[in-house]
Order: sequence, then C-alpha cells, then structure tokens
Amino acid sequence: MHTIARCTLLFATMMAIPLATAAITNPLSPTPELIAEGKKLFNRTGCIACHGHNARGAVGPDLTDDEWLRTPSDEMVFNTIRNGRQGTAMSGFSDNITDQQIWTIITWIRDENRKRKLPQ
Repeated sequence: MHTIARCTLLFATMMAIPLATAAITNPLSPTPELIAEGKKLFNRTGCIACHGHNARGAVGPDLTDDEWLRTPSDEMVFNTIRNGRQGTAMSGFSDNITDQQIWTIITWIRDENRKRKLPQ
C-alpha cells in the first residue's frame, strides 16, 4: 500500500473514533446565598426581559423546565449564555459577565427547576 493511501486510511480511521470528552458541569454548590445572587444577576443582566419573572418564559423560552429542543445540560446552558444562540435573539453575554457569574445564574435556574418539580 502506498504511503499516501496508508495515511489517508489512518486519518479516516482516527476520524471515525469518537473522542471521549468530559462534559462541563457547574462547579458551584447551590447554597442559598449563591442562588439569591444568581437571581440578582439574572435580573441585572437583562435576562428577565426575554425570559420573564423567575425565568418562566416570555418572549424567550421557559428556562425552568426540561422541555428544550436540546437536553439542557450545564454545558449547553453555559455555552448559550456565554456565546448566544445563532439564529435566535439570544445574544452572548461573555463581554458583560464572567464565567463565574454565568455559573451563578445557572445555579439559580437549576434551583427554580428543582422547586418547580416539588409536589404542590
């Protein structure tokens, strides 16, 4: 087999093997203080304008349920807040808030989701 053919075959084989990557998860613990700070950040950064009071949806979708187009993993939510979502009105906030603040908002959103699932 020619060298070029072997390299091409090797490259094709390597591309077919899925690489195991660790999912990004929220590094923060949901303390009452952190959750309260997350709600303040949500309101202060303007998220409330599209996602409504308590993130239950308005112009933008409800962030407290699990009925999203994609599984709402921590990584997906983090990347959406940080970088925005192309083709939607959701712009990224990486120029306005830190990664730590994004995780704080996610902590609050997750707490709202948890409270929503509690029996009434």
